Amino acid sequence: MPKVSVLIPAYNVEKYVEECLDSILNQTMQDFEIICVDDCSTDGTLRILREYEERDDRIHVYTHDVNKGQSAGRNLALSKASGMYVYMMDSDDKLVPGALEELYLAVSKDDLDLIGFETENFADDMTFESNARIKTLTYRDTEVLSGREALTYCMDTESFSLSVPTFMMRREYLNENSIRFVEGILHEDVGYILELIVRAERVRFLHKVYFLRRIRANSTMTVGFTDKNIEGYIRSFYRSFDLENESEIQEALDGEPEFERAYRKWQRDIFGRLNQLYEQNSNVISQMKGGNVTEEIRRIFEIVKLSHYRLDEKEIKEINISECYLCGTGQYTRRAIQALGEQGVIIKGIISMESDKKAFAGFPIIHASAADPEVPVVLSVSRYTKEEYKKIIQKNNSTRLIELSW
Repeated sequence: MPKVSVLIPAYNVEKYVEECLDSILNQTMQDFEIICVDDCSTDGTLRILREYEERDDRIHVYTHDVNKGQSAGRNLALSKASGMYVYMMDSDDKLVPGALEELYLAVSKDDLDLIGFETENFADDMTFESNARIKTLTYRDTEVLSGREALTYCMDTESFSLSVPTFMMRREYLNENSIRFVEGILHEDVGYILELIVRAERVRFLHKVYFLRRIRANSTMTVGFTDKNIEGYIRSFYRSFDLENESEIQEALDGEPEFERAYRKWQRDIFGRLNQLYEQNSNVISQMKGGNVTEEIRRIFEIVKLSHYRLDEKEIKEINISECYLCGTGQYTRRAIQALGEQGVIIKGIISMESDKKAFAGFPIIHASAADPEVPVVLSVSRYTKEEYKKIIQKNNSTRLIELSW
């Protein structure tokens, strides 16, 4: 069994793949295997990979019958890996000399599930010089952390990596937890890394650069905006909601305030990136969707929320009230209207911060200051606006505020 399996998906990188492979073959530690997956390249990439495979029996090359994308390549490579630890890198990037040995010594010494480290960009040519010479994130050397502590650390220090090549992982950990990439999307690293960290029992971070990322034309980072970018971030966003629905993660979110805060910050940050993508590419979005940017953001976010938050009907039935106010003019309120109406609860109005609206689903829109403080208020809004509504309602000295756990 080799100490490390280096996994490399490759597609049309004939200009760069030799430099990538050489950066591994020239490492100080030589007890490794390299597993390459060619994704139906149309240039000389596969030929180069085969030549390296013939020269070194530690290199194994696999191919796809049809182009499937980087995620599928990584998943296939992992299924073929036999190393104690796994390192995934892109076929146009490089490893710092000595990286594999130092990382292996660190993960094996502390019996880690994964170790994170720093990365730097370098430009393929002067066109991208402004994007190069950047250290994309900075860690401090940490003690061994649990996965939940690691996420909290990352979010507190604004150092959450969005790139899989900034981690070395224990292969058994990946297999035991069935941690795999969603295939067929861009930005697949985003949701994958969240799960990778949160499920781990033993994690460390190192204040040292081991990975060098090439900034070049025609890569995911520079090729420009398409609807695939939005889809990729949304699918990664989905993954966070699927993960939190698992009982173990939900218990941690309910019982560990710092972890819950970090997890929500991660979700807000990813949605913020979606928002940024829309703002930076408003013309493209308008052409693709035919609407304005603000409306598209709202529409996408509602799709995400409603796909993964379910109204707890049992909880609604246990609310012993005869009348109430609801909050907000979204789909949560619409669902609450239906569920409470089935119990004969009188809904006296909708408290909303949208002053321009007069009514919603047939109920009057009122300001919190106009609500009867003796009438219960049901917080029929998402987690993202709940605190804001709580503040304006509590100012009105409402005697009963009912929160729903969606």
